Amino acid sequence: MISDMLETMADQQLGNIDYEEMVNELIMISQHPINLNEAKKEDLEQLFFLNDYQIENFLYYRYTNGELHSVYELQAVEQMDSLTISYLLPFVVVEPTEQKKNNRFYGNVLSRVQSTVQTPIGYKAINDTTPSAYLGSKEKWLARARFYYGDKIEAGFTLEKDQGEKAFPNYFPEADFTSGFVRINNPIKFIDTWIIGDYRLSFGQGLGVWTDMAFSKSTEIAQLRRRAKGINSYTSVNESSFLRGTAVKLNFGSWSVSPFASYKKRDASFVNDTLNELSISSLQETGYHRTQTELDNRLAINETVYGLQTAYRHHLFHLDAGYVNWSIDESIAKKEHLKDKYRFSGNKQETVWLSNALFLNRLTLFGEVAVQNYTDYGIYQGLTYNPGFDIAVSVAYRQYSKGYSAILSNPFSESSSRGGESGAFASICLKPLSRLSLKAFADVFSYDWLRYNVYRPSTGFEWFAQADYHLNNHHSAYLRYKSTQKEINTSESVVMYKVVNYQKDNLRLFYTYKPSDRWRFQTQLEQAFYKQDETSSAGWMAFQDVSFKAAKFSLSARYVLFNIEDYNSRIYAYEPDVLYAFTIPAYMNKGTRVLLNASVKPVKNLRIWARLAHTNYSNLDEIGSAYQLIDGNQLTEWKVQLQYCF
Repeated sequence: MISDMLETMADQQLGNIDYEEMVNELIMISQHPINLNEAKKEDLEQLFFLNDYQIENFLYYRYTNGELHSVYELQAVEQMDSLTISYLLPFVVVEPTEQKKNNRFYGNVLSRVQSTVQTPIGYKAINDTTPSAYLGSKEKWLARARFYYGDKIEAGFTLEKDQGEKAFPNYFPEADFTSGFVRINNPIKFIDTWIIGDYRLSFGQGLGVWTDMAFSKSTEIAQLRRRAKGINSYTSVNESSFLRGTAVKLNFGSWSVSPFASYKKRDASFVNDTLNELSISSLQETGYHRTQTELDNRLAINETVYGLQTAYRHHLFHLDAGYVNWSIDESIAKKEHLKDKYRFSGNKQETVWLSNALFLNRLTLFGEVAVQNYTDYGIYQGLTYNPGFDIAVSVAYRQYSKGYSAILSNPFSESSSRGGESGAFASICLKPLSRLSLKAFADVFSYDWLRYNVYRPSTGFEWFAQADYHLNNHHSAYLRYKSTQKEINTSESVVMYKVVNYQKDNLRLFYTYKPSDRWRFQTQLEQAFYKQDETSSAGWMAFQDVSFKAAKFSLSARYVLFNIEDYNSRIYAYEPDVLYAFTIPAYMNKGTRVLLNASVKPVKNLRIWARLAHTNYSNLDEIGSAYQLIDGNQLTEWKVQLQYCF
């Protein structure tokens, strides 16, 4: 059920997001459902599909009517529609407030392995004296375990190696990536959460510190105002976006204080400066250690992070302020290219931030201001408004100075290199008919300095519109149009760089037929258009899904046809995958793709997943490039996963 729900959310996102952390959190909540008679605002904010107005309406309903007697009372809460209630049911219960919880020990162990049938050139030895470029095998594997004692204690570890990496490059039991943590909840009166090991932080609106998952642009107003989780255990396999040490949240009534400290090694590449001394060229975030060069960059520098956050929560407003100090033991070299004039160099960043949220019934005001190294700044301010009549609007403004980078941050932005960006975003959701809902947003942004492949200050515009129609519980469809306009360096050979406009448009039609709880059929058609100066390209993609689900067995299949001229007109599409894994590939060239997913529960507490994906390109003789080059026009990927729960 969680996978189905997140498939819908992932499909509505406009970028590739790591959903693994969210899956873990939702499964944890489903195993410890929120008691609606005891739920606080921050408890309900964990459920990303609830907006602020729905949460306020529920709390008001409980305040005026007393304790709930059944989850069916949710139908009486204003703005709580049937779809939202269906999402809510697996994560909430209605129990008397005085009922005592019984703690029990439980957990799960998971293992996953994946690879390709074809072997890229990087795994093949050139001759008897020249070994292959990749040092390890072409299999990627993951091993993970989680242990719980009620909702009081959580512990876990993760071992992972990517394709081409050695499993244990140094010594056992350290895999290429090893992660672990222990989390204790409410051990004594003033301690809310204490984590030792690997963890993540999310405060304010993401301008100061945010190493957690964050949604991209969306028409959902519940995702525009970030809901910071504070400190949280780390359960993903991203090898750079986490902290390692300890963090604790202390509660003093409406006030909370969260000190944190981290020390870990991280990947970096080096370069000789003018004095022939080594300095850091860049921090590596891919997590790949397949070649000798990549392995030499593995865990090459030491990173130290410490800071403190304090917050005040009232039912009408929230305040959040903090300080973080980030440093490494080597300096990042200053780049010589003019576009990198304001790019961060050195070995230390200090950031302070102040965030606020004000709740005025149907109106929510929120924002954050952050200052980095006392010179650069970031500003993000927004509002959401529910005037009634099934209408919701949101507006946000952002401005980041040229040198603003805040390495630990993840604010709302168009570009990952957000320095010098400013923009205004607006969205609207309305329901003119009981079965029809309309969603749209527009984002106008600009950059006041040079960027990669845009060697002058530039502007851009993006808009999105979608109409959803739910005929009944069996039939639904949506029509979507998205348009992006930006500036880019021309590919023409000229003495001075020439910047031109380009525009990319995507039109999608999606239809779902669900004749029963077990069967589901989905059809998608999408067309992409790209135009730059006098050149243009186009592409189309269509797929058909069939899925069947029973208590102990499930099977799904997808057949895809695509004909896409080049990279500029590429099309992204969410693909079904095994639990905890999400795939959103970019379709290019011409060909077909077949996907098969299956899961089975052969015995109690054990579930097995398998995935097979086969792509046949009709216009290629080889796939990929460099060490990933495959001779031939076919690519077959497979994946197997086992999970044992106890």
